[in-house]
Amino acid sequence: MLIDAIAGARLGGQGEQGEQTLLLAGGRVAQIRARSASERGCILEAGGRAIVPAFVDAHVHLDKAFLALHAGSCAPRLDAAIQAVAARRETLALEQVRANAERALGLLIRNGVVAARVHAEIDPVVGLTLVELQQELAARVAERIELQLVAFPQRGLELAGMIELMDAALRAGVPVVGGCPYVDRDPERHLDLVFHLAARHDVPIDLHLDFSDEPGRSLLSLVVERVRAHGVPGRVTLGHVTTLAAMTPEAQAAALDLLASAGISLVVLPATDLYLAGHGEPGTRSLAPIARARRAGVRVAIANNNLHNPFAPFGNASLLQAAWLAGIVQRLADAEGRRILLEAITREPAAILGLPAHGPSEGALAHLALLDTHDPEHSVSLAPAVLATLRNGCLSHRLSGVAAPSPPPAV
Repeated sequence: MLIDAIAGARLGGQGEQGEQTLLLAGGRVAQIRARSASERGCILEAGGRAIVPAFVDAHVHLDKAFLALHAGSCAPRLDAAIQAVAARRETLALEQVRANAERALGLLIRNGVVAARVHAEIDPVVGLTLVELQQELAARVAERIELQLVAFPQRGLELAGMIELMDAALRAGVPVVGGCPYVDRDPERHLDLVFHLAARHDVPIDLHLDFSDEPGRSLLSLVVERVRAHGVPGRVTLGHVTTLAAMTPEAQAAALDLLASAGISLVVLPATDLYLAGHGEPGTRSLAPIARARRAGVRVAIANNNLHNPFAPFGNASLLQAAWLAGIVQRLADAEGRRILLEAITREPAAILGLPAHGPSEGALAHLALLDTHDPEHSVSLAPAVLATLRNGCLSHRLSGVAAPSPPPAV
């Protein structure tokens, strides 16, 4: 349903202006003004609740969603989780994977997500089957959520046929090449192969990297070297990077400066990072430093990553809750921290995905979320329910109990 106006909305940064009306046209926010009794068209009544930019998930695995329901329990360790999922790939019916992915998509949409970068697993056991499944899903749900697929080699690039499979996926239109160098015996060669694939197909790179508590094993400098050698600043994203949390303050600051100078983005994945990290004595049980990275000039997003699988047997696809958890862990409770957390699930991931600006500002795309709170400044710390979501000005989700938009009067 196309919405012409949102009436009675509270917007962050509006001070004492009170309730506002957002006029929508052509999929964008055409005008923001004080509420008027003479609004016309199909109107969504906000009732004084907060309107914020709709959410963007910069890193999620739909083809692994809800595998904990089929794979059973395993040790909370990275290698055990990889093995548990690999074992299920040989026996789990494709239709069950599809059903799980659709369930995860439904949760993302209901939680206000309008775009997501999806890591599609490629493996000799499944070939390009999971890529094709998710390409079909992406086409089917495009009006409600944009899915940007990543060709992702979960078990590395040393398995027979993997380079050919990755190349085929990129030729078939997958727009991002992924990598997971820590699973291969030769991580440097893994990085070289990924960068060569990216150059051959002219696509950005999204790496799972440095998922450990041992700073001495960090591959950050090797990635930076390749970014500079290939001339691709701004086209590389790293997920996890929990080694940052275990570094000394001096080493951490130097690493963040490296990331910033190379234009490398960082995606923090609270549920998985906290569940699988921290096995040292003492374990860090922490996340890459979100606020410090932002202050150093690094683009930072917070994402869901895994939903109920051996990597993280928790999660409801709520980016608000993911940011809420990160805020608790890193004590981001002041005004700057609250702003950073909200931007990490809205503006920053949109930029990582190469998407245009969106949200409640004039001229921006009308990707908007109506939250069950009258306080937009504390959206993350309250983690309220998402009452309604608009994508390109069209209502893609509305909770039962929220008043239906009023249609324009008959002429």
